[in-house]
Amino acid sequence: MLLTPLAVEEVRDELRVVPEAPVSDAELVAAVRSAILRYPRDTIFGYVEFAVKDGGVLLQGSVLHPWKKDEIEERVARVAGVREIRNDVAVQSVSFYDSELRLALARRIFGDVRFVHYAHRAHPPIRILVDRGRITLAGAVASPVEQAVLGHIARGFLSCGVDNRLVVDGDPEKAERKEPRTS
Repeated sequence: MLLTPLAVEEVRDELRVVPEAPVSDAELVAAVRSAILRYPRDTIFGYVEFAVKDGGVLLQGSVLHPWKKDEIEERVARVAGVREIRNDVAVQSVSFYDSELRLALARRIFGDVRFVHYAHRAHPPIRILVDRGRITLAGAVASPVEQAVLGHIARGFLSCGVDNRLVVDGDPEKAERKEPRTS
């Protein structure tokens, strides 16, 4: 079967590229925070923080699955005004030991009467990260006593070490470390 070309008179390209209105870094921080906080597969076993500079976004933290890392990056990429993304989010190991350690520590922390009120929040501020037997506590708590008690609880488990990165809400010394926090 032989095809004959269609007659085309003229094609006019009326597509115009209109530059977006500039978005300030402060506006980007709010929009990126919202995009990450609205991530529907967020759990207490992942923690993503970010920094924004000149329209570029640096993602850091740790998640359980590689697809979560990709999905969070995709959500941030859709934020108007983001020019560049550097995704340094780590993926935790998925060994049986690490999985059991995560669950046991979560039961111990959120089953404790001192911390049960954190478990009922839409985005619990205490995050439990376990990678190759090493425990990292991330997020924010209300007092230095809670911070210390949570570190003590984590050290009570057989692990390769504990890194207590919990910050105290309102602590001016640690406010800089806490600012990029989102989940």
